[in-house]
Amino acid sequence: MLEMAFAAVLVTVALVAIGGRSVASDKSVLLGFTPLEETSDLPCPWCSASTREMDDHCSSCGQPFG
Repeated sequence: MLEMAFAAVLVTVALVAIGGRSVASDKSVLLGFTPLEETSDLPCPWCSASTREMDDHCSSCGQPFG
């Protein structure tokens, strides 16, 4: 009976240790997200390159926006 309790404790500790490794201090890096200021808002309608809201023209094909 004591052996089963000890084995259960060891399994629990192992699961917590394995589960704790996937926790990063910056979860956006873990999930593959980029910070808001680096994300693209919409793709360019002409060449589908990523653009930002502050862009006045496409950096890839040069087409003006607006």
